[in-house]
Amino acid sequence: MDSRSQTILRSILIGYIALIAASILIDNPIFATAADLGFAAVAGFFAYTIYTGTSSSDDQRLVLGAVGALVAAALAQVLALVPGFAGFGTAATVFFVLGFLGYFAIRRQ
Repeated sequence: MDSRSQTILRSILIGYIALIAASILIDNPIFATAADLGFAAVAGFFAYTIYTGTSSSDDQRLVLGAVGALVAAALAQVLALVPGFAGFGTAATVFFVLGFLGYFAIRRQ
């Protein structure tokens, strides 16, 4: 990962952690919604970073699986914000974990 991507990633993660802290401390639904959208943004950025940072020697099935799981996590998190679709929040978490397991499998090779 190049230094620009690392800087962007750090900024996104710091902003996301700040949103989570504000959501917990202030207990305001606006901050909770912003934290949920932040989760979707983090998952989407991780998917982008994995996809653009792969080399030709990486197993493309693992790359596409990890990227697909992270994109699914982002979409599921956004859908969880729609009334009546709260169950997608759990799916978002599962997809996020699967995406990170895929990332670790790619880096292990």
